[in-house]
Amino acid sequence: MAVAVGICLTAGWSVALLTTDLADPTAREAMGWRHVALALAAGLGVWTTHFIAILAYRPDLLLRYDAFMTMLSAFVGIAAVGLPMVAITQARTRSQRSLAGAVAGGGIWCMHAVGITGMMDCAHFFSWPTNMIGLLLGAAIVAAWQFNARWSRSRPTGCLLFALAVCVTHFVSLSGDIVIGSIDERQGGLLSPGLVAACMAFAVSVTCLGSLLTFTRIKVAREQESRTLKAVLESMTDGLVFIDRDGRLRHFNHRFLDLFDTPAEAIAPGLTIDAFLDAIARYRDWPAEKRALVGGAMKQWVEADTGFDRECEMEDGRTYQMQCRPVPRQGIVLTFTDVSAERTALGDLKHLAYHDPLTGLGNRRSLRETKEALIAQGAPFSLLLIDLDEFKRINDAFGHGVGDKLLVHVATQLTGLVPRDSFIARMGGDEIAIIVREMGEAATALAEAIVVRLSAPVVVEGRRLLPSCSIGISGFAGDLSPEDLMKRADMALYEAKRLGRRRAQAYVPGLAERLAERQHIVDDLHEALQTAGFTLAFQPVVQLSTGITTGYEALIRWNHPTRGWVPPALFIPIAEECGLIEDIGRWVIMDACRQLSGWSSHLHVAINVSAAQLKSEALVHHLTQAILVHGIAAERVEIEITETALIDDADRTAATIDRIRRIGVKVALDDFGTGQSSLSHLRDFKFDRIKIDRSFVVRAGFDPRSMAVLRGIVGVGKELGVLTHAEGVETRDQLDLLRMIGCDAVQGYLVGRPVTPGNEQIERFERVLQKATAHRERRGPPELPEQPQRFAA
Repeated sequence: MAVAVGICLTAGWSVALLTTDLADPTAREAMGWRHVALALAAGLGVWTTHFIAILAYRPDLLLRYDAFMTMLSAFVGIAAVGLPMVAITQARTRSQRSLAGAVAGGGIWCMHAVGITGMMDCAHFFSWPTNMIGLLLGAAIVAAWQFNARWSRSRPTGCLLFALAVCVTHFVSLSGDIVIGSIDERQGGLLSPGLVAACMAFAVSVTCLGSLLTFTRIKVAREQESRTLKAVLESMTDGLVFIDRDGRLRHFNHRFLDLFDTPAEAIAPGLTIDAFLDAIARYRDWPAEKRALVGGAMKQWVEADTGFDRECEMEDGRTYQMQCRPVPRQGIVLTFTDVSAERTALGDLKHLAYHDPLTGLGNRRSLRETKEALIAQGAPFSLLLIDLDEFKRINDAFGHGVGDKLLVHVATQLTGLVPRDSFIARMGGDEIAIIVREMGEAATALAEAIVVRLSAPVVVEGRRLLPSCSIGISGFAGDLSPEDLMKRADMALYEAKRLGRRRAQAYVPGLAERLAERQHIVDDLHEALQTAGFTLAFQPVVQLSTGITTGYEALIRWNHPTRGWVPPALFIPIAEECGLIEDIGRWVIMDACRQLSGWSSHLHVAINVSAAQLKSEALVHHLTQAILVHGIAAERVEIEITETALIDDADRTAATIDRIRRIGVKVALDDFGTGQSSLSHLRDFKFDRIKIDRSFVVRAGFDPRSMAVLRGIVGVGKELGVLTHAEGVETRDQLDLLRMIGCDAVQGYLVGRPVTPGNEQIERFERVLQKATAHRERRGPPELPEQPQRFAA
């Protein structure tokens, strides 16, 4: 009995273990061997329990069994008990599982009934009531096991209920049966062959159960590892395939399928390399040549057992980073990473590193490398350096958005104009450089064509712009560094701007020396401002009606320590270009007013003001400060403005002139007749004096047209109530002519040269002036001398 119950419990544990494992939906794949094991464990467990238990029913008998019926009962146990138990693991609902359990419980009695009929040497009489009760109880117990969800998931409960169903069915059914043995049978001993066989069966059952449990645990562990590996593979952002040493596909993930646009059902583990690649080629539309090339390479990778990294350009434009890593004695792992975005971003960064983001042209870095490469080759080429004229004014007037669109327009024009083998780069701001293969006159002709093209009107955001440019040209045909080449182009560009802009200028020998000389002058101008290196000379202004000197024009002089006297015509334009003219002008105003403070009160001083000073808000402040510091009357100060200073921003200039006149300072229009729209200037601006340019004075004696202009200016001045003042008077005939037409004042070498006076010279001049005044009162206006009285040098 103990052996029978032990075997029954052993079989019950096996059945419960396999039933709960197979009932797990995640563990149903590739479980065919477990279904077989469950059917055998259930059927043979019931069969073994039955025959061991029969030994306990009549231990006094040595029973024999019919071989056929015994084997048949084993098959009945497998079919009637084992197969319904397998059906339980496949059932989806509780009622289905309960029904299959009831069938399995009934199968226990069927096996019992077939097995007991195989007994020989005895008479057996069935008790149908007890047998039916045993059948129903066995069926009810197994059905209840599967109906209760907790019981069906518990292995210990399943083991006990299955063993209980077997034992109840057997013992209840057998309790009413009658077995009569032969009188010739001998009584069996304690260690009868049946008992020994039962113990051996029990030992074998326990051993088999232990092996089954061990094997099951190993399989479960391996399946868990497999599921973990699969989860890891599916969580990878890279596509992965594993090819074993035999050239068969063993593992892959869905990311690989996505990368190669292949459905999951197209490939499966176990495929050969050729079958695997045929599926990929079919969905990727690979040509036969590519399919053969990839197949041959993959077979070589498996055999070589070496790793590598490489990039693969796919037919759809994507880029994959492929890594091959060998697994010793097992195969190779191939991983695929889509690096298209990274390569695109890298390309964008590289493009930004070498191109201007606004215009798409090259930038300063790409220009430098292009120059260096061409110079290293020794190939002749020309560098064109372009600067847009008045670009800052466009930016200030219309905003940077309009300026940016103008730059894009310029880039488009240049791209369509220059030869295809040229290189264009935006260096920053409005500076653009072009490298062309043309040299000499051909490069100059191309530059002039660019000037013409970029000077055409353009409409940007509804605004009509009139851009222009200046171009410096430097040719390379010898031993020049990239820096020297750029310096020469920059020098040529500066020369083009100096000559009036809107032109192309090629570098010529000596230009560097002239620019270096200019820079020296700039440096010396800074030094002169710091060390008071300037002085003022004064040229007298004589009133024609009285012959009396009424004032002086202040003229700046620069006595350079090494260059000697530097003419204003040389250093004043340079001071305007480098931004020093405002500081120099302030010094002139202050020093002229300082000297004026020591003169007679009827004298005035005229001070020249540049266009840059006139645009500055500081001019009025400088005049006011000088007048207050030196305590002079504002009406004794007169500023002279050229017509060119009135052209730009006329409204602002008129407002500045009005502020100057409101503080009492007089304003004179210098070099009248040589600028643009002279009569409109007289109409639009209020002046206290009109200074007639010396060109009209010199030509009036022999040129009727100049004489007519001279008379007209004097007449306009009288009509407007403005003093007329002739410059450049050098002969007595000119003086008589001006007196005859009614000019108010004169200035020139005939009446006095510019001198630098001291205090003693001022006092001497005033004594001469007093004598001249007394002479005029006695005899009338004196004649001006051939050699006029002037300050001593």
